[in-house]
Amino acid sequence: MKTLSRYGLFLIVVLASTNCLGPLDTLGNETIIKNKEHEVKEDNIEDDKIEDKKPRYDPDLIVVEEFDRCKVSLNKSNTVTALDIVPFSKENESLEEKLFPNRKEALAALHEMSSVKAIPSLEVINGIMKPFNDGMYAAVELGAEDGLYGLTISKRQFFKDLLSALLAERDNLVDPRLSHFSNAAVFVAAGLMAGGAQLELPSDIKDPAQSLVDLFFQDSSLSTPVGFYTWSPELANIFRQDRLLQNQLNEMNPADDFGRFAAMAVVLSNNEQLRSSYSNILSLYSGLTNPYASYSPMDIIPYVEDGGASALDDVESLKNSFDGDHPPLLTCTKAPYALLPSSRSKDTEFYNSHYCETGLPEGASFIDEFISAIKSGEVDLSPDNDSGWYDYQLWAMETLLLPERGPESDHLLLSAAYKKKLIDTFKSIITQTRETHVKQLQGGAMGAVDNVEIEIYPLFSLEPFPTFYLRSARGYRFVSLFLQGLLGDSFMSGASRLTEDMEFSDQSLHDEILELSKRLYGFYFLSSEAVGLRPETYLKEGEMDEFSRDECVNAAKTWLENWQQDEDVLRDPRVIVQVSSEDGESKAVYWAVMGVKALKISSKFADGHEPEIVSTDGCMVMGTKPMDYYLLVEDMEEVRISNLVPPLTRDEFRAICDKHDKAEDIVHELESL
Repeated sequence: MKTLSRYGLFLIVVLASTNCLGPLDTLGNETIIKNKEHEVKEDNIEDDKIEDKKPRYDPDLIVVEEFDRCKVSLNKSNTVTALDIVPFSKENESLEEKLFPNRKEALAALHEMSSVKAIPSLEVINGIMKPFNDGMYAAVELGAEDGLYGLTISKRQFFKDLLSALLAERDNLVDPRLSHFSNAAVFVAAGLMAGGAQLELPSDIKDPAQSLVDLFFQDSSLSTPVGFYTWSPELANIFRQDRLLQNQLNEMNPADDFGRFAAMAVVLSNNEQLRSSYSNILSLYSGLTNPYASYSPMDIIPYVEDGGASALDDVESLKNSFDGDHPPLLTCTKAPYALLPSSRSKDTEFYNSHYCETGLPEGASFIDEFISAIKSGEVDLSPDNDSGWYDYQLWAMETLLLPERGPESDHLLLSAAYKKKLIDTFKSIITQTRETHVKQLQGGAMGAVDNVEIEIYPLFSLEPFPTFYLRSARGYRFVSLFLQGLLGDSFMSGASRLTEDMEFSDQSLHDEILELSKRLYGFYFLSSEAVGLRPETYLKEGEMDEFSRDECVNAAKTWLENWQQDEDVLRDPRVIVQVSSEDGESKAVYWAVMGVKALKISSKFADGHEPEIVSTDGCMVMGTKPMDYYLLVEDMEEVRISNLVPPLTRDEFRAICDKHDKAEDIVHELESL
């Protein structure tokens, strides 16, 4: 779509000029994840081979780590760390398959075990991002709907002004132009009415608008608010209004459908203020989520601006001319044109390109097919100049499926079992990320200790995948600069994110994004050093101008000291999101995070790739040893639910989950609805 390129590309240029965008080069050190003989080998998932790893020795890369109160200076640039998924001890084996509703209960169960060292997993880090993402998006939705926090964008007022302009224009017209302006007015009025607006309208507009609203509400897959849009009546109304204006009902014949949007284009071409307001609205969602899956009236303006309303005398020819210059944006879209288009995404485009005509075959798994396409290179997750925030979020997940693309690859030797764990992590995080966009997407210091004998081991403060943390930080830099450029400083400093309890954060969006970005950069620095990388090598020029490395590391360490008490970590992560909807009585595909599980991993340095001891505080290093860590991960399942069942809200889904402690039982109940 050209809308972002035309009206919002300056934001991308700003980011590019600060070198905050663009994929990373390959990182450095290597962690080996060993695997038992019986572990998973499906889908060509195999253990990494040590001979394929090429860590580069850097004599100046020294880190200081503490073992049993003894500080040891190490050169880890040539290290390879072996990670293994291992079973729980016999007395705790019941925890291995237990499904917890949240991390609070899972942590409590781990605390009942002795000698447990739990570190934040990638899922836990996502657990602090997901509530913020929801809350920020909710704050933007509320602000943009009614022009709160000093915003010049007011969607509801724009829709009312557009409706008034359409009604005024049609009063001066006769057929055939009249019908197109009437159809346009009916459509805009229906969107406002679906969003709870009370309108004074002529009966020939109000009655068909109400009929369209009734038809919209009959399609529960479109009209049922889900995700954070269930937090308040205002958010639910925004969901319904915007969903109707996405034009996915497609209840008119193609010429009349095009005609109503051409009529809107005529009005917009003649009203600079309306056109400017609309451009800002379009720019908002194309950056906040992604570029659009449908064409908007803005794209039609060049075809009508010279002839005005008279351009609608032959809509069929006008449509043919436009369609000849504009290929369909999606293979399978029900809405070639829309007033407030839905956003396209690489997962949706993959589904449409493969299953548009046939639907997903029985027994097939869309998420597994999508993952295979990413791994094979058929789908490239790299963002481009038109990408929105959702693309950047997907890009952060890429190295979970293709670890060799991260700079840490030469320092991580992964077993098939650990690669399978990373695939499961991808499934969980993409589910929760997509649910955020559901409407728009289809430490202290101590002295030296003498004469102490110690063994060193891989010392991790969190799961060691630096690229994920770096790309996630860059994603927040993107969305922060985007929103600041489009909505202004007053919005970013005046608005706060919402919580699921409809409470406002004590911090502004600007301050909270800044804090979260610093924390993620800190995670990047800490995990890079833990595996033996020099993190500065992979930063873009000017990327750290806004804050220092020490600020980021301190922010990360402060959070890591108390991560098990973080309110966002302890929130319920269980969500369900529809990813496809098929006509008739067939079953729709849903992705669902069913709950939290505990996972035990063992880490050790690979033979021949142990760290070099540079100095100690007087301690005697007797060698190396393995170290076990516990991670909290999530169970994601793909399920099929009857298309006749309205999409489940979080509360409805969680109520079903609460009745079971095994994922298969939850899946069975969902698929029996």
